[in-house]
Amino acid sequence: MNIIKLASLVLLLGVTACVEEENDNKVIVEQIYTDVINGLNTGLVTSLYAEDFIQHNSDIAAGVAGQEEYFETMTANNPSHVATIKHIVADGDYVAVHWHYAQDVDNEFIGSARVDLYKLKDSMITEHWDVVMVPNMNTASGNSVFSDLYIYPTDTSANTNTSIEEINKVIVTNFYLDLFNNQNLDLIEELVDPSYLQHNFWVPNGSEGLFNYVSGGGTGGLSIFLTLGEGDMVWTFSGPGTDNLQTVDLWRFDNNIKKIVEHWDVF
Repeated sequence: MNIIKLASLVLLLGVTACVEEENDNKVIVEQIYTDVINGLNTGLVTSLYAEDFIQHNSDIAAGVAGQEEYFETMTANNPSHVATIKHIVADGDYVAVHWHYAQDVDNEFIGSARVDLYKLKDSMITEHWDVVMVPNMNTASGNSVFSDLYIYPTDTSANTNTSIEEINKVIVTNFYLDLFNNQNLDLIEELVDPSYLQHNFWVPNGSEGLFNYVSGGGTGGLSIFLTLGEGDMVWTFSGPGTDNLQTVDLWRFDNNIKKIVEHWDVF
């Protein structure tokens, strides 16, 4: 049974947070970038983070005070840098942000590429994970690690159904694990569009480029501890346990053609 048929049989248990609550969570998180970092309003931290806030980045001091100190240092050391949100997802209690931090916001090949993952409860941030990397000046595809390039040939409405979003999460998670842990290369033909757009440093565009990269050797031991989805985007968070986030992958899945059409990662 292929992954799409398997995912179609998945029984969706429980009730996800309503769209309104997820949108509210997005607004809360967006303030970190617009007001705290870009607006230099580090005092806002105490109204955004819960008193029992858990920080999973060992380089940042624990608690709300540690988070406020972190932003104060960041903005003092980089007074001309700007935080630009490239992608954001809200799914249940989680919000994740893929963002660019640089002095020149128009040059996506400099600065840093970052993903922050937040967990919220009662409109307060209760946990945080992050990954930061420095973009290469050149990539195998010529694409930046941020740009959105896919153009829908048909209507995008097939990507807005909540049930479909849940199925897409299962499809992409199983695809990623089976492809890289087991080198099930048949999945590329099944699930990856031939014109697949790639934003990884080393992999060129196209399903053939992905095939050649993976056939060079599977990573083995890949473990995904969280998958989020919204619209046509699926985000996978991997690492050895929830305390150690190592890699975040973003996948665009076009439900009209049932294929993965674009990919980004931060590691």
